[in-house]
Amino acid sequence: MASDQTFDPVQMWKSWYDLVEKTWGKTMDDFVKTNEYSSMVGEYQKWFFYSQDQYKKMIDQVLHENNLPNKEEIARVAQLVIQLEEKVEKLDERVDDEILAKLDELKGLLDKPKPAAQKK
Repeated sequence: MASDQTFDPVQMWKSWYDLVEKTWGKTMDDFVKTNEYSSMVGEYQKWFFYSQDQYKKMIDQVLHENNLPNKEEIARVAQLVIQLEEKVEKLDERVDDEILAKLDELKGLLDKPKPAAQKK
């Protein structure tokens, strides 16, 4: 006698997943609400920030020993370049304005009619 049902691995996996998720989900939810979990996360954060600080110090030392700039030095130079560009722009505008004013003045002098005595 043959069974009308066929084996469905996806349905079996889904049933297993639902059962495990229900059990572990509740267990993990209860664990996350404990003081032990909070302490563990706090210790991990302390370790992470300490490690990050030590890594930054090590990289800064390696850069210094190899005569290479660090992030702050590059940012400072970039800021100086920006300030220099702004000053150059202001000077360029000022020079343009002064040159145009002098050219207009010269044009005005050239456009004036000459007195008859100077004509030859």
